[in-house]
Amino acid sequence: MTFLDWGALVVGGGLMTSGVRAIRRGEAYVPERHEGASAVRLGWLWLGLGGLFVAGVLLDLGPVKALFRLFLEAAN
Repeated sequence: MTFLDWGALVVGGGLMTSGVRAIRRGEAYVPERHEGASAVRLGWLWLGLGGLFVAGVLLDLGPVKALFRLFLEAAN
């Protein structure tokens, strides 16, 4: 496994954890505070994106790994 694979697993796991927490609490703190349905939708987005990153590494999917690299570049 390369460094980017490990990074995708860590970031994906973190996104999934944050997504579950946002769904359960019904609130999320990103640059601004989201409550209720908005926080739940954001939680599902994080859960799906994190699951996609983890699945990309576990199933060795090239396009998903490229998406993760794009995600990292966008964060810079």
